[in-house]
Amino acid sequence: MNRLIKFTVCVLIIAFAAAAFAGCGNKDGKEAETEMKTEKPTDAVTETYVITEAVTEEPAPKGPTLRAVYPGFGEVVSLLSDEMTAWITKFKQNKVDKISDHTEKCEPLPVLLQWENDNAALYSHVLIADNAEMKNAETYLVSGDSLLLSDLYTGQKYYWQIITECEDKTVISAVFSFETLYTPRTIEAEGVSNARDIGGYLTEDGRRMKRGMVYRGGDLVRLTEEGKSKLVNVYGIKTELDLREKSNKGPSPLGEDVNYIAVSGPWYAGAFDESYKADLCRELRVFADADNYPIYFHCSLGRDRTGTLAFLLEALCGVSLDDINKDYEVSFFSDMSGYDDTTPPSTMISTQFNPFRKSIQKYAKGKSLSEAARAFMISIGLTEEEIDAIRGNLTEDVR
Repeated sequence: MNRLIKFTVCVLIIAFAAAAFAGCGNKDGKEAETEMKTEKPTDAVTETYVITEAVTEEPAPKGPTLRAVYPGFGEVVSLLSDEMTAWITKFKQNKVDKISDHTEKCEPLPVLLQWENDNAALYSHVLIADNAEMKNAETYLVSGDSLLLSDLYTGQKYYWQIITECEDKTVISAVFSFETLYTPRTIEAEGVSNARDIGGYLTEDGRRMKRGMVYRGGDLVRLTEEGKSKLVNVYGIKTELDLREKSNKGPSPLGEDVNYIAVSGPWYAGAFDESYKADLCRELRVFADADNYPIYFHCSLGRDRTGTLAFLLEALCGVSLDDINKDYEVSFFSDMSGYDDTTPPSTMISTQFNPFRKSIQKYAKGKSLSEAARAFMISIGLTEEEIDAIRGNLTEDVR
């Protein structure tokens, strides 16, 4: 009982600090837009209904109730289209020829939270957190009985809870949960093709590539103002690394406040060409400087020069070859900025990407791909300290 009382007080503090609730019913028939909002606490609450203390199979209601319709108790939700989800869950390298048709299929899907509210409150507060205790939860003020969540991480368990007020009674739901499927995390910014977060992948030493730190994609030539706002304000991009030509002087299409770095990046076997050595070192050193993050790096299509750099970073960090292959092949679900090359994906994979990977592996025969990537970076001029800084900036402990 003491635990329940403590939990109740804790949740009420969160609720009252977050916002005030409207009364029952919608008298004027208007719907308020979903938004994040903080208001003054309710002046008086005469009674509180706590539906349950923790995640359970069924809420134990007392008085007015709030019930999850979907997702409620541990469902696994994919943030990718059905076609991409089917491909990723049965993944075998180089089986994408029949799927790739140069149309954009990799836009992420939002998650629609739905619930039943039998007290007909006009507004609800929905709390979203990554822990069952709902610490540091984001709070959304919502009209109606649903909330659309975008830009979620993949491979993440989320917890959610609803709080409403009716006739001066605060009603607190159970803590519901769902898990997002472990897949590449694609992102959407209007005018940008083939974009994704390279974070979230688990590594061979029990760590994880940091999420929301490094994004890869196509060029920003067709970037709209809405797309620019998304990259800058949602994903927080501080550095644009342009792999197309070092003669590009900037500024970045993302604005003069964004650090713009242009190099002539190599692709595949070009990484072993002496003429690209200086530029390859320069682009890798961008990731050794913690002040550069979050970073968006790209070439024209976001596949070849971008894929080469992504491979080196992911390999160094200890991402599995299976996940590296998936991340590379996501490009074939994109329109790649309308590119109309008729080269089948299987040809690119078998004649370009795989030979490049095997050549890197030769730098540390019989050892891990991570050790091979490190040996290659040392061979082109990076120091051990710079390589350790790259790994440190890109990975985190999740144990």
